[in-house]
Amino acid sequence: MAIGDWIEEGHSRSCGQGVVARVRKAADGSTGALKRLHPDAGIKRERRFRMMAEVGALRVMAGNGVPQVLDSNEGGWLEPTEELYLVMEFIEGPTLTEIVQRSAPTLDQALACTRRILDILAIGHAIPLHHRDLKPDNVIMRRGDWTDPVLVDLGIAWHGSEERELDTPAGQEMGNRFLRLPEFAPGGDHRDARSDLAMAAGLLFYMVTGQAPRLPIDHHGRHPHQAEPNPIRPEILADPRWPALARVLTVAFQPNPADRHRDAAEMRAQLDALDHAAEALSDDLDAEIARLRDLTNTAKAQAIERARPAMAAASAELYSELGGLWGQAGLMHGGQGPTFRDSGATNQFYCVLSRLDLPDPSILFRHSVMLQDGRFLASWNIDKGPAGDGYYDGPAADSEALRAACVANARMMAAISVRALNERLSR
Repeated sequence: MAIGDWIEEGHSRSCGQGVVARVRKAADGSTGALKRLHPDAGIKRERRFRMMAEVGALRVMAGNGVPQVLDSNEGGWLEPTEELYLVMEFIEGPTLTEIVQRSAPTLDQALACTRRILDILAIGHAIPLHHRDLKPDNVIMRRGDWTDPVLVDLGIAWHGSEERELDTPAGQEMGNRFLRLPEFAPGGDHRDARSDLAMAAGLLFYMVTGQAPRLPIDHHGRHPHQAEPNPIRPEILADPRWPALARVLTVAFQPNPADRHRDAAEMRAQLDALDHAAEALSDDLDAEIARLRDLTNTAKAQAIERARPAMAAASAELYSELGGLWGQAGLMHGGQGPTFRDSGATNQFYCVLSRLDLPDPSILFRHSVMLQDGRFLASWNIDKGPAGDGYYDGPAADSEALRAACVANARMMAAISVRALNERLSR
């Protein structure tokens, strides 16, 4: 076939060093995308070499996430008078730039797109083939489907299975301005597959912000997703998966490729783990929260909540009063202050009472305020005995009566507890 077999339709679109136009095959009416170099680029040996290299990269990928080659004359790249052309499969759909500007994707859509991009990169890296120019304009969303991105413009791709006669000219930067990677600077390592992973992270960043990442780390030492003000859309930040996703981006944006994800499969696994973890957390947590609400919204639970302040106040006042009375007798006490038990239905404290600086002999004083069937029951005992048990029984609606009973019985409780200690001493 020859370029004359294809008829241009519609307007052409500039891309890098060339133009791309939709074409129709004269013989059967099939469509394609015709790429030709700009006239000034067409006479440059390096640009012609890049064109030949792109065709080779497309052929070796055989349509796996890239357009299929329909026709090309890349074999004539050494003949400067021969116009180079490439006819590729025409991908119907917007670029990633166009679709994001039209409507911001959900996190699920952005992750689905990124996973597929990583799958495509994994296929290429196994060849090995590195794209090296990933940016939103070089991703076409087939039919606008977030799960079907197609990578285009492989003009600076590196195909490691072939010997290359040309290399990047000295002093020339590789890559693009969408994400300027340190290794793509003059003299850097231009042939590291992990560069593609950083650029894939850049595409994901673009999808959740609508902004280009530009640099993997800024002069403040912050990665693009850590910048101030925060560029991430609020609904993304509110997603429970965001903290883990931020860690994935942090790894991908490391300036040193050796610190990034090991390969495309590892980075994809990290993205897959986001959904699995979020599903497990959401399922378990939502169910348990609902159960907690059910348990705490019962009539009994609500009655306990209403009664708790009065129980706590009465116990605290009695605990303080007894401490003062025992102190007057030269006694010391330790143990546990007023604490709720039985899901809040009981407020209890206990004290181990003995002479000052003499822990033996001692007695154990325990006091409880319980809510039962709408009533307050206050009781106390010494060494688990029955003395003084059940000294108050009154309606829960009368919290002042509970407090008054505790205060009124404080001296009696102090006297009986001191008597019990005296009996221990007299043995």
